[in-house]
Amino acid sequence: MSWENKTTQGYRPSTARRLATVAEVEATIGRPAPMIMLKQISALDEGCRTVLARCPIAAFGYRTADGTSRTTFIGGTPGFARVRSPTRISFALAEPGDPRGPVSFFFLVPGVGEILRVNGSVAGRKGAETTVDIEEAFVHCAQAVLRSRLWQPPAQPGPTIEIAGDGPLRRPGVAEFLAASPFLALSTWDSAEGSDTSPRGDRQAVARILDGRTLVIPDRRGNKRADSLHNLLQDDRLSFAALVPGRSGVLHGRGRGAITDDPALLETMALRGMPPHAALLIDVEHAEVTGNHAVARSRPWAPGAHPDRGTVPDLMVLAGEHLAANAANAEGGPPAVLLKVVAAIPGMARLLRLVMNRAYRFGLRKEGYDDVVPGA
Repeated sequence: MSWENKTTQGYRPSTARRLATVAEVEATIGRPAPMIMLKQISALDEGCRTVLARCPIAAFGYRTADGTSRTTFIGGTPGFARVRSPTRISFALAEPGDPRGPVSFFFLVPGVGEILRVNGSVAGRKGAETTVDIEEAFVHCAQAVLRSRLWQPPAQPGPTIEIAGDGPLRRPGVAEFLAASPFLALSTWDSAEGSDTSPRGDRQAVARILDGRTLVIPDRRGNKRADSLHNLLQDDRLSFAALVPGRSGVLHGRGRGAITDDPALLETMALRGMPPHAALLIDVEHAEVTGNHAVARSRPWAPGAHPDRGTVPDLMVLAGEHLAANAANAEGGPPAVLLKVVAAIPGMARLLRLVMNRAYRFGLRKEGYDDVVPGA
């Protein structure tokens, strides 16, 4: 399934309406339910540490000493992120630049839909070894992975379009890579020393080229946290790293982002007549395709890279445990004791997984995806 046969040729990004305030974004996206925000924890618990021990690859967003934004993929083998304490991890970063200040990750387990997101700040660096102090961790839903079919056999790439105007998207290999990439990591920062790296996934290409320096990424319906969008209202600088299933290269890019709800543009990204509720416009300042050590070593699309069922905790169950741990201190939230009792019922984890898979399937079909197979 791909975006409907509607072209953006001749569309001028400068004419698109921008959302410039929190009120405008929330009127379009909505606000997250209180329970969504209760999933965050401030330290890595046993479940998080088990996930990290089995995780061979992660997206990592950081800024260098001169303020340059960069997103890349790190790792190569399971357990590459070494847990030094519940609030500190370290890992090797064989990338240009020296990370400073707030950083963010999401950790991918091949074959698993949900993602473990971790935010923190750089505590030190010795050679390639980088140490990060953890400030928060939470489980991200599987929608981006399901939309992109990230762990399933690669789809045929979409056509490479003729690009109007000059710019970094005309560099060798960039347009061809984007035409085949259904998944990317997007990094943003706020004005209060916070960072966020979140997944984006779509069919067939997650980002569409409008001209030689402009990309558009649909923002389809999710849990309404919209961390990236809120960050961009404070600081429009961003970076991203895109993947193509089966390949070891990564497209690295950076630029400035804006949020739009322009109906004419959104209509070009409709699936089965259902457009996204918003989109991200990126004025790309730099884009290049390079080899990536972590992707090449981890071989995340090889059948043997997928862990055996039962060797990694169900991340949706882990999210429920985090919710229960936080509920006791949340005014108006569900009683923690009740959540723990429910979680302890035999077979409850399997039931929760079945319910969530059905919810994923129902929600994504409402967006226009008619071939979603959660848990495949």
